[in-house]
Parts: sequence; C-alpha cells; structure tokens
Amino acid sequence: MKYALVDGIKQEPFPNQKGICCLCGSPTSSKCGNSKVWHWAHKSLRKCDPWWENETAWHRLWKSYFNKDNQEVIHFDENTGEKHIADIKTNNGMVIEIQNSPINEDELRSRENFYGNMIWIINGEKFKNNFHISEKLPRPNLNFFEDIIFHPGGITYHKESDDPKYYEDIKSAKRYFHMIEAHFMSDIKEEIENNYIGHHLFDCKHKRGAWFNATKPVFIDFGDNHLWLLEKYYKEEYKSLWSVQKISKDELILKNGGGINKNR
Repeated sequence: MKYALVDGIKQEPFPNQKGICCLCGSPTSSKCGNSKVWHWAHKSLRKCDPWWENETAWHRLWKSYFNKDNQEVIHFDENTGEKHIADIKTNNGMVIEIQNSPINEDELRSRENFYGNMIWIINGEKFKNNFHISEKLPRPNLNFFEDIIFHPGGITYHKESDDPKYYEDIKSAKRYFHMIEAHFMSDIKEEIENNYIGHHLFDCKHKRGAWFNATKPVFIDFGDNHLWLLEKYYKEEYKSLWSVQKISKDELILKNGGGINKNR
C-alpha cells in the first residue's frame, strides 16, 4: 500500500515508521528498501483486501497523476458491508483500477459489479511484443462502409446480402463465396484516412481472455504517451471483429481530474 494512517493522517511510507491500515485498521510497518517501491505492509503478513496486488513503479506512476485524496480510496457498499481499496477514485465517482497482473474472469466481473462506474488500465509492457497493432480502420458505423466487412488480415470483403447468416465467421473459407469481392485495405486507403479517429486492427499471440469479456472500458498501457482502448469494432451479434482505438494518455488523465507528470 502507498498510504497508511500515521497519527490519524494519510501518509506515504518513510523509514522505520508504524502506521494503521486505512481499510482494516490493523498495524502496518513501513518497508523502505532498495529493491521494491516503498510501501506499507501489514505486520501480520495478512492481506486485508483480496483484490490488492503487489505494487510496482508502474502503479505508483499512475497514482501520481492524481491528488492524494483520490488515491487508494475505500469504496464501501452500504447494502452488503463489503469494502475494497480503489486504486484511484476521481471526484466525480469514477474508479480507475490499475492492473499489472493477469486476472480471472470471476474476479473481473466481481470488481465491475462492485465498483459500477469504473475503467481498467492494464499494463501492456509484459505482452507488447506479442501484441501487434496494424492497419487503420475508419470510425465505426459509417454509411460509406456499410457494405464492407473488415478482416484482421488486412483484407476487406464486399457484402452480397443483408442476411446476417453470411457474416457469422468470415475467417472460415466456406463463407468466402458469400462475398462478391475481396481486396486489400490499401485499395480504400484514402477513404479510411478521411474517416480515421484512432481505430486499428490488431493481432495478439496470447489473448488475455478475461479482458475480452469485460463490460467496462479496458485501456492498454504500452508505456508511451498513448493508451489503446480495447473494443468490439462491430457491435452486431453476427460480427466479431475487435479493434483498439488510440487514445491520448494525457487527455484521459485530465478528463478525470488528474494532472500531467512531466517526469514520466
């Protein structure tokens, strides 16, 4: 934890100090070594919040974009009595969960149900070499592209019919004969450029399955000045194309009441 109560005041750790856990009220001690980020730890080695993960410098950097009062905020459900520490909770009630480790779908769903108004920021550094962002896509739901199916391989198919059964699985060869024309996306490059708002095709070697089932926005942080919003490009049930949309990291932080850390 970045914060504990010292004499009743929310404080960051400093050497040889004692504190009280903000969530459970148990004694904590400061851990201020050289190998890990400075943090507070429970004296009993207990983990009072099962959703909490060991923090990294990446966690701390994200928290540093927001005021102390917005970091490690206790979120309490008055109906059930359940409480957890939200990584970041903005002044407008938005919870920002900063997730470094993989998460299973049950826990993902539990957190989304508990927090309600929230977004995910996940650390993409560990898998960025297996996550390849490719061709640009036009903004979704444009009439100009309504007769075109985009394929992850950088190919487009023109529709033959409005019957949904024709688009259940365009990656299957047996479905190809239902398209009247196939061509590379470079053939309509100008039209795509004119209607581009950040969407891209992508391919990932090992899909993080839980994130594809999230009901709250998932932003991937690869360590640069942008985030990539994971989302279904096609919304209809019979289309399954996924995309990522390039989002300014600074704009997302400022929009949610944070500030820009010029030393990042």
